Amino acid sequence: MKLALTVILMIFAAQVAAEDLCPINEDIEPDMRMTESHFTKENAEAAADKIKAIVSGVDKKYEWFTVPNNLKVIEGFILKRDAMNAKGEMQSYHKEQFCEFMKNKAWWYD
Repeated sequence: MKLALTVILMIFAAQVAAEDLCPINEDIEPDMRMTESHFTKENAEAAADKIKAIVSGVDKKYEWFTVPNNLKVIEGFILKRDAMNAKGEMQSYHKEQFCEFMKNKAWWYD
């Protein structure tokens, strides 16, 4: 039991200590702003599944903004993953690309 609690606390501490790669764009209203923490593999895969279902005609329950919002989730995840995994000279390039995305595209349509 102590081991499980220790593992949970370590995971929680790592998540709290995680810092954003880019400055927050204060020009985007907080309720419209996409956070860096939203760009996860799980969210990107769910977004891809939603788009696939819409394209195939299986999912007929969506709004006009569903596709562009889901595309942003996929793009943001890929850019963030590349920024976090890049090494050497490419590290600053990929971080710059992700931060540019966060500045100019990381907001929800509604």
